[in-house]
Amino acid sequence: MAQGQVFVVILNWNQETDTRECLASLRQCSYPAMTVILVDNGSHDGSPDRLADEFLEVQLLRQPENLGFAAGNNVGIRAALAQGAERILLLNNDTLVDPGFLEPLVAVLERLPEVGVVGPKIYHYPERDILWSAGGRIDWQQGHQWHLVAGELDHGQYDTETDVDYVSACCLLARREVFERVGLLDARYFIYFEETAWSVQAATQGFRIRYVPVSRLWHKVSAAMKSSSPDSAYYMTRNRLLFLTEHGPREQRTFYRYFYTTRPLRYGLGLLAKGRVADGYAILQGLWDFHRHRFGKRGHRA
Repeated sequence: MAQGQVFVVILNWNQETDTRECLASLRQCSYPAMTVILVDNGSHDGSPDRLADEFLEVQLLRQPENLGFAAGNNVGIRAALAQGAERILLLNNDTLVDPGFLEPLVAVLERLPEVGVVGPKIYHYPERDILWSAGGRIDWQQGHQWHLVAGELDHGQYDTETDVDYVSACCLLARREVFERVGLLDARYFIYFEETAWSVQAATQGFRIRYVPVSRLWHKVSAAMKSSSPDSAYYMTRNRLLFLTEHGPREQRTFYRYFYTTRPLRYGLGLLAKGRVADGYAILQGLWDFHRHRFGKRGHRA
């Protein structure tokens, strides 16, 4: 295994156009040693066969059902580790990468051995100059986490390389040692907060997490799951409680449980009163499932 080899893990779930465009952008990358693993999460649109025929260099791992973002990525991570991967990149399929995006990320890992996880500057697409993420911060006092940008025009205000609390799994490069010491993504989340929880665990293990602004890519944002959908409301409600009550400071966890139950409860009931039944019910179901320890895919009962 070449020392500089990077394994790239991408998920596909009935998104042939986005996945094709992502893979095509990776083909234009200048990084010389890259292996791409495409995990198909139970697509039923015929996209796995067509993508496999078009991108012969890609390793296709077919799954019989939609495992979710966390467990689906774990399939690819396990495959990469089994092939001796020293560095693994998680990349959303609704992204387009700059041809030189990977070299700066790898360079930081080589320059700073205490850094275990790195992420790039991420823009919205198709606007191209509107920022989406420059790493993330966590306010443990309030139980709030956020990307360091919110739709800002890029004029160099986030051009400083710096340590952050987490980077989005939209694009996340990590050393093998991080997965070996922290483990894989927590499949209970299904989608949302899994990379935040994993980053917190990595920091607990002594790894620094670094934002690298000279690395760039563009994100179509919530192509697989619209940010305003009932499913999104469900997972955000349930998973925020799971993340905070498991990874937050112990003295804050009672506050988290109370505050992030009562506030969404009022909001969900308000949506029901306004006739937004699907959205209101999704929030209430997220609360119910958290308090009954029901995790994984929405509606699934083990």
